[in-house]
Amino acid sequence: MQARLETLAMDLCAMFMGWRLREDHAALLALEEGTLRIDLASGECWCDGDPLPPLFIAGELRSAVHAAGEKIEGGTLDAEFAKRSAWIRGEARPALDLACRVQLRSDDGLRAVAEANNSAAR
Repeated sequence: MQARLETLAMDLCAMFMGWRLREDHAALLALEEGTLRIDLASGECWCDGDPLPPLFIAGELRSAVHAAGEKIEGGTLDAEFAKRSAWIRGEARPALDLACRVQLRSDDGLRAVAEANNSAAR
């Protein structure tokens, strides 16, 4: 069970850092920087403590938790983000620096933590 919980935590980080975030990319760019918190059980989101409208990525993460079939008591994804400029095909475009941390708790008291960032993507 512990290994499956740890794998799920790593998979959730990968999902957040991957293509599924594209649906919310413009919203995070508009916020420019902050700390995002996603409740993985409910899909509720906050930025710097203030509630946000539903995010696509939150629904995707929530679905992944439920699909995994693990008995999860609670879990969160916390992410730090900041807007930056990136050169893409000779043109400056907005991009995001991201670092996330997933914490999961199972019904039987097991805990798993995973972290990821895109600092190597520059």
